[in-house]
Amino acid sequence: MEYISSSSFSLRNTCVTLGKFDGLHLGHRKLFALLEEEKRRSGCQSVVLAFDFRPGMFQEKKGFRFIYTEEEKKLLLAQAGIDCYISYPVTRETSGMEAEDFIRQILVEQLDARLIAVGEDNRFGHNRRGDAAMLRKFSLEGGFRVEALPKVRLDGETVSSTKIREELQRGNLERANAMLGAAYHIVGTVEQGRRLGRTLGFPTLNIIPPAKKLLPPFGVYASVTELGGERYAGVTNVGVRPTVGQQKRAWVETHLFDVQRDCYGELVQTELLHFLRPEQSFPDTEALREQLTRDIAAGRRYCEEMAQSFPQTVTKIINKL
Repeated sequence: MEYISSSSFSLRNTCVTLGKFDGLHLGHRKLFALLEEEKRRSGCQSVVLAFDFRPGMFQEKKGFRFIYTEEEKKLLLAQAGIDCYISYPVTRETSGMEAEDFIRQILVEQLDARLIAVGEDNRFGHNRRGDAAMLRKFSLEGGFRVEALPKVRLDGETVSSTKIREELQRGNLERANAMLGAAYHIVGTVEQGRRLGRTLGFPTLNIIPPAKKLLPPFGVYASVTELGGERYAGVTNVGVRPTVGQQKRAWVETHLFDVQRDCYGELVQTELLHFLRPEQSFPDTEALREQLTRDIAAGRRYCEEMAQSFPQTVTKIINKL
């Protein structure tokens, strides 16, 4: 997949979807499916143009955190079969572009778009004036077709990145994952920690998530980790490790069931499935060891229950129990 992080580019014969694409949820996946269908039909390049709000814009002022980081989005979009991902910088200059100019200059001239697929509530351009109706108005002049999809609803509730963010912050991983259409995950390179888990008999893979990554409540989760092309069930602690000296930055520490290997420097993806308990401080390491034993047992039970309730799904994602 080609990756562009600039407002300067030139592509030909494309089918395009545009938006913020924070969560890459069920609604976004329907847009990607439209691009894939058009690519098969006409041979065009599929392009995701995601607005990347740069420092100084409104997210920074509100302490905004992203469901998926830039690196995580790259991986997800590549897995979705997207040909080109454009991380379009939203600066004070580009945010002042009128919607009509964005259509003519970016979508028509720079992207040569043949199909533009958007959500029905999509807005773009200065003061968010651009929408599906404006795209349709310019479609004959620009030589492109417009597809505007309605909001996806799940169990009567509209799927949105805002709603997913709320569910994640409550620790409701099952609901967030259902809206995402895949498990919420954290990608990172395995770091060397204090090796306390190994000393206690429960070695962990440790990664440090980026500061802008939205994390669920600190605590312990049943999880699945992809490592070296294999997927392993385990339990993951997200937090600052208060028992062994609280850290300023959150760590993500995962114990894989029945797996013993050193992975320092390797890239891993840890998916959180179910909240087991909040993070807590223990009086000593023995008390911590006892709780870790209970956590691992609870994590195993959850994965086994999943395997019984959803055998095809779990067989696909968990091959080590």
